[in-house]
Amino acid sequence: MTEETKYEDNDLIQAQQTVIIEMPSGNAKIISLKPNTMVNLGKFGTFQSDHLIGKPFGLSYEIISKQGEIRPVVHVSKNNNIEETAANNQMIIDDASNQTLTHEQVLALKEKGLQGELATEEIIKMMVDSHSGFSKKTEYSKAKYIERKKKKFMKTFTPVRPTISTINDYFFSKNPDKIKHMRIDTLSQLLSMANVRANSKLLVVDDTQGLVVSSCLERMGGFGQLVAIHEGDHHNYDILRYMNFSKAVQSVFHPVPMTMIDQSIPNDPFDILTKEQEAALSENDTISYGRRKAAWEARVKCRKALHEGNFDGLIISSSFQPETVIKELLQYVNGSRPIVVYSFNKEVLLQTAYWMRRSSDFLNAELTESSMREYQVLPGRMHPNMNMSCGGGYLLSTLRVIDCPFDPSLVKKSAGDSNDRRSKKKKLSPAATKTSTEETATVN
Repeated sequence: MTEETKYEDNDLIQAQQTVIIEMPSGNAKIISLKPNTMVNLGKFGTFQSDHLIGKPFGLSYEIISKQGEIRPVVHVSKNNNIEETAANNQMIIDDASNQTLTHEQVLALKEKGLQGELATEEIIKMMVDSHSGFSKKTEYSKAKYIERKKKKFMKTFTPVRPTISTINDYFFSKNPDKIKHMRIDTLSQLLSMANVRANSKLLVVDDTQGLVVSSCLERMGGFGQLVAIHEGDHHNYDILRYMNFSKAVQSVFHPVPMTMIDQSIPNDPFDILTKEQEAALSENDTISYGRRKAAWEARVKCRKALHEGNFDGLIISSSFQPETVIKELLQYVNGSRPIVVYSFNKEVLLQTAYWMRRSSDFLNAELTESSMREYQVLPGRMHPNMNMSCGGGYLLSTLRVIDCPFDPSLVKKSAGDSNDRRSKKKKLSPAATKTSTEETATVN
């Protein structure tokens, strides 16, 4: 298989993958695409999953039958150029009386559209023709009216690849508490401040359901090492399972429970059987023993990776007070390495920044907040969006400093400095001056 073929296969939707489905209303849905199943999109209908497997990401499809058949269509957000006219909406009274179709008739048209008996374009044309005030609207108002009807009646959807950007947008708009209100611009700043890259060795404390861990793994690309500290016996990084990471990318991920950070705590006991004892087990017991042994070895390997230390950076997003977490993990971070702390509350980080500035273990502690403004970009209608988030959290960044006493023997002296010092000592030495005078007298 060539590299070109691999690249093309990665761009296609595969079975058992997680896919984000964007609908005309602006809402999105995360699904696990299983073969030979019907995917329900609510009022927009259902489609057969097999028709989507092997198709590219980002292409819009329309449901054309009740059996779940789909066909590619132009994306619903595509807008045509609109010519500006002298018309205005000053004399228009926009209320329900302008629409001559009754509510029951509209529902009947919608039902026919879901069953595939009536095309979406025909339904929208009927709505436009039955609107008494449509001809009086400006061209911009007509376009907005048609777009609203498309979002309501069109049975289109767009499968999108799960990336950090799309996953963050999905949870930030639907359930921001799950990711601790971390906006995409704040997340990008965090990754930049922590110098997350391939072949880096990172220590992460993440309570954003795995958003920070997934972001680091995506940037590292399977090269390096990432140790994640989590609460409880098992981590709850749900976002990690949405990312469709390969085994090579996940191989650098090492979760460690917060209760097992202390090196004095021994590993969980496990009785390793001999070959004779393992051979005497039944088939089911052998499988169970192999799973328990693999899990125990993975836990030991993860703790060993943590205790080896020499990490290139520390990222913290925790419900605990940041300085308490930093005190426990600071010993594992190398000198001149970044430490970045995220919190949605500024007051928490202010107290930590004050503590860092009084300590000799940190340098240049700064508290920052990013700002992002979204714009609607359409021909002749560019303006900021009416509804935007007021904040995306705060970041505290600093450098780890290893303070050591000054040792003069470690200072490297140049050859020129050494000769100059010797010549000065020779000139200033009384013994040398006396010897030189005696030699002159003997010659005379």
